[in-house]
Amino acid sequence: MVYHSKGANAERELMHLFFGHGFSVVRIAGSGTSPLPAPDIIAIKAGRIIAVECKARKAKNLAISVGQIGELLEWVEKAGAESLIGWKIPRKGWFFLKPKQMRNTGKFFTINQTNAMKNGLSLEQVIG
Repeated sequence: MVYHSKGANAERELMHLFFGHGFSVVRIAGSGTSPLPAPDIIAIKAGRIIAVECKARKAKNLAISVGQIGELLEWVEKAGAESLIGWKIPRKGWFFLKPKQMRNTGKFFTINQTNAMKNGLSLEQVIG
C-alpha cells in the first residue's frame, strides 16, 4: 500500500504544480483500474489539454505496459489532447516524456533515468 500512496502523493503534487501555473487540473484516482481509458492527470489552460500518465520511481529504468500507453494514446486522440509521461525521480524532480521518446519492446515502453533526464522536458518547458 505504501507504493500506491507514493504514486497518489506524486499525482497530487503534480496537480498543485500545474494549478500554480494557472491550469485547471483534475486527478483521476484509480485511473489504472478503470475499464475505460483515462490518464492520471488532466491539465487544461486556454484550450490546451495535457494528459499525463504519472510514475514515481527511484529505479534506474521505467517500464510502462504497451496496453497502458495504448489507453493513454486512445484517450488523447479522442480528447484532442497532448500526451505526456511524467516521471518523478526522487531528489531529481519531474521529467516529462512523449511516448515516442520511449523504446517499445513489444510488451513495454521503457526508458532509463539517464535518457529521461537528458531528453525529458521540465515542468517549465511543458507549460511554456
